Parts: sequence; structure tokens; C-alpha cells
Amino acid sequence: MPQVTVVIPVYNAEQYIGETLVSVHEQTLRDVEVVIVDDGSTDGTLLEAERFAGKLNLTIVRQANAGPSAARNNGIRRARGRFCALLDADDIMLPELLAAQIALLEANPDFGLVLTNVMTFDERGIIHAMRWNFSGHRGETVLDRLLLDNFVTTSAVMAPKQRLLEAGLFSEDRDVAEDYELWLRMAVRWKVGIIDRSLVRYRYRHGSLSHDKLFSMRSALEVIEAFWQENPDYKKDHPQLYHRSLGRHLANVGAAALAEGRRGLALAYMVKSLAHASDELTAWKGLVKTLLPRQSVSTEHRLMSGGAAGAAARPDRD
Repeated sequence: MPQVTVVIPVYNAEQYIGETLVSVHEQTLRDVEVVIVDDGSTDGTLLEAERFAGKLNLTIVRQANAGPSAARNNGIRRARGRFCALLDADDIMLPELLAAQIALLEANPDFGLVLTNVMTFDERGIIHAMRWNFSGHRGETVLDRLLLDNFVTTSAVMAPKQRLLEAGLFSEDRDVAEDYELWLRMAVRWKVGIIDRSLVRYRYRHGSLSHDKLFSMRSALEVIEAFWQENPDYKKDHPQLYHRSLGRHLANVGAAALAEGRRGLALAYMVKSLAHASDELTAWKGLVKTLLPRQSVSTEHRLMSGGAAGAAARPDRD
């Protein structure tokens, strides 16, 4: 049996899947199985993937289009490896990734998953800033940080297959924030290992992220609200974190509503945010903007846009 199974959901990824599979083939860890779950592609994705049948221990599973969560879950269930590494069809593994992750998991049997840092790159192959970096400042645990912000990139995750199954896998009822929900379920059960190296390259494609920011932020808020409802003991033991968490996510929804010009909705969320966390800076900024006359907001936006023209021309992103 292989040590690790790399699970790759694919949907119309003909342009990228070859480069992604090359990165798996170049891993220093050799005992690797690859399970590709095709989610009803209509392009040449499968033909590209099949070219690697002689180079990789490769299984290709076909399913009717059901979304990435269903495809990932299908791949995890079919995995023969003790550990599952999750990889999106357009991201890139650096050669040391799997070896570093499996070494940390084997040395720490109490870990539920292991994460690495991520570098973003664009369609031209230009590498940009680090996507996230968990430093555990002020005594924060990974769970504490996750309750404020989903900083986890799916392609940077490796976990024991059994623990993914025990945690319930990815919710197939959610289109957005299904990964966030799973990371929280795992982080509240087990410790999370951090490799402070950028061993994954995350491809930034225009339009690849959710175009509906308000829906995304509301989905994350739903996940957070459900977490606190399902974990009353953690809420009781961490009252300040409970309020900070809700305050942060309510402010995020308010900011997204304001960006869409929905000032009344934004104001309602900002007020709710400050009721939980009176020092939430995003909420205060949003509150000021919602109370300014529309002309003042428009003028401010033009000034900021003009002043940031040079920065906006750069491809860097947070």
C-alpha cells in the first residue's frame, strides 16, 4: 500500500493538469498514489491526465458533475494510502512537500492535519507574496486563529485518511466555505502541524475565486455561527474569542455589502460586529463610510484609486 494518496478533483482543467501532475511526479517521496476524480469534464482533461499513467501510480475516477467537495470526498474514500494530500488541479507541489508533511505526521500521531505556507503565482508564472503565515503570536492556537480567519489553502493540507473520515469530510451541501467548516471540525478535535516553509504554489487565476464576495463572507459567518452552537464548552471557556470571532466575521460581511453599495445592510452588520467586539477596526471603518454622504464616499474612492494606481498595476495580492 502507498504511504500517501494525492487526491485531485478535476473539472475542465486541461490547461493545467499536466503541470500539476509533473509536480507530483517530481516529489522526493516516491511511495505515492494519485487519485484523480473527474467531475464531468467536457474538455481534454482526461486525455492529459492519462498521459501520466506510466509515470505515476494513477487511478482516474469518473463521476457526473457534483462539485469539488463531492469529487474530493470520492477520492478520499477510494484512497489506499494512510495519509491523504489534497491538491487542486491547477496548483503546484514543490518537490519536498509530501516528504516534509508525512515526516511531521508520523512524528506526531496526535496531529489531525499538517499545513505548509503557500506562494501565489499568476498565469505568466510570476511568483508573488506568501499567501498566509501562521506564527502563533500572542499564544494563539491554530484553532483560535482559524476562528478569526480561514488562512488554510486546501492544496497545502495533508491528513490521515481515517481522521478526514471521522471529521465527516467536506460538506457537499455548501458551495462556499465547505473547506473552512472541515478545518474547524478537525482543529477542535486534533492538533494541527505547521511547516513554516512555502512548499505549495497556488495559482491565482482571474475569476477562479468566488465572484460573489458577499455570499462568500455570509457563508463563512454561517460556518462560524454553527461552530459556536456546536461547541458550547469551547464558547464557555473562551468568551473573548467567541465575541472576537463573531465580530470579525460580521464586519467582513458588512464590508462586502458596502463594496456592493448596500449601505443599509452594511450598517446593520457593522453595528452587530461592534456589539460583539468594540475594537473591531474593519467595523469602525465601515461604519464611518456608511454614515458619510454618498458623494464623500465616491470622492474618497476616486482619491484612493488614483493614489493606488501604481500599486494596483502590480500583480501582488494578499
